[in-house]
Amino acid sequence: MYLPLLLLVRRIIGAICVVIGIIGLLMPVLPGWPFLIPGIALLGPRDPILRTLHFWIIRLLKFTKSRKTPWIAQTGDKLYVLYKQTRNTVTPLILKMEATLERWTGYTTPPKGS
Repeated sequence: MYLPLLLLVRRIIGAICVVIGIIGLLMPVLPGWPFLIPGIALLGPRDPILRTLHFWIIRLLKFTKSRKTPWIAQTGDKLYVLYKQTRNTVTPLILKMEATLERWTGYTTPPKGS
């Protein structure tokens, strides 16, 4: 009973943090990163919503890179590079946050095969 309830609470809090983080990235008043990183860590690496969101972001950036209009292609290329750099910078922070959450809750994520 405790474990499913813990997973549900983690998922709800993680989703709220991701939504606040995305709003914070779009609005200059609220910083988005302090909410986005713990939200992604709470949801976990195999969350279907996060995986789908990442897939569509990459697809959109590759689509804009392949356009024939020069300024759209250049913008898409720059955004793609920035997205990759941001992902490489933020990934260690997310992994560190996941390890911290696992220590606090005593719950480890299941292995990939299960």
